[in-house]
Amino acid sequence: MLRSLVLVTLLCGVGGGSAFAALPVGLTPDLTLTHDGATRSYDVLRPVSSQGGLRPLVVDLHGFTSNGDQQRSISGWDAIAAAEGILVAWPDGLDSSWNGGTCCGTAVTNDVDDVGFIRAMVAAVQAEANVDPSRIYVTGLSNGGAMTQRLACEAADLFAAAAPLAFPVPYTNFAGQCQPSEPIPILSYMGFSDVLVSYAGAAPSFAGWRDKNGCDSAGPPPEINEVYGGSDCAIDTSCGEPGVEVGLCSVTGSLFDPPLDQFNGHILYLNDDAFDVSQRAWDFMQVHRTNQSLPGVSPWLLAGVLAATGGALLGLRGVRRRSARA
Repeated sequence: MLRSLVLVTLLCGVGGGSAFAALPVGLTPDLTLTHDGATRSYDVLRPVSSQGGLRPLVVDLHGFTSNGDQQRSISGWDAIAAAEGILVAWPDGLDSSWNGGTCCGTAVTNDVDDVGFIRAMVAAVQAEANVDPSRIYVTGLSNGGAMTQRLACEAADLFAAAAPLAFPVPYTNFAGQCQPSEPIPILSYMGFSDVLVSYAGAAPSFAGWRDKNGCDSAGPPPEINEVYGGSDCAIDTSCGEPGVEVGLCSVTGSLFDPPLDQFNGHILYLNDDAFDVSQRAWDFMQVHRTNQSLPGVSPWLLAGVLAATGGALLGLRGVRRRSARA
């Protein structure tokens, strides 16, 4: 009984809503922080359903020439947040661009530290909201998809899974330049009829991520195959570490009248099959966790609790694993 009481007290102390009262319920726009000498901005949505206990956080990245407001208006993550009880952050890239490796704009030419900024933003949200440090995810469209993959390569310790859209791996030498600190589940989306980013990069990117995660792209075909009208998803579950998956969703994006026809097949949230790509991304990502320990807990206190409980909490620091829905 004493051991159970100690454990419950510890978990309530770090997971209760009262410890994270700074970020109000609803959308908080135009938050700022200073990183690398620049003032950076971001919005955070904390829906009513995200209150109580530690909750997942999704970082949703806009495309080149866009911003967080526009991304929020098209990606559908606000509705998923309300339904699933998760927090979502929409950061803004400098000059509407992200340093996603090979793309895009002044963020690349000026070698902006966007990986460091996203880490700092996540830390700021964690300081003010009830974020589960083991359930932080990243997704994004186009240049945001490139940045999502760079974060998967350079911040696999922070993000439990990633879902990039409409961009192949953003490296000239993916095998050598992308070195994640640990395997990371990836579900990529590419557009069959994308006029901005060719679908030709889909298969090489899929193979690259399969090999990076020990799935062996030269081995058997993916175990999971889903069809959504003219769109489909293939997911390889045979990766080197249990629970790690790599998938590719090929989407028939919608066509638009001029002048928006320059985006034909590229805005994959809008497609001919009513395929909710963000919901599928959430279904894929949410079952994965990182090894992050609980926030605000002294390692000495945690060690004492582990000793008192006979090591029952050791599972919190195990390998990536599936978990129940939020």
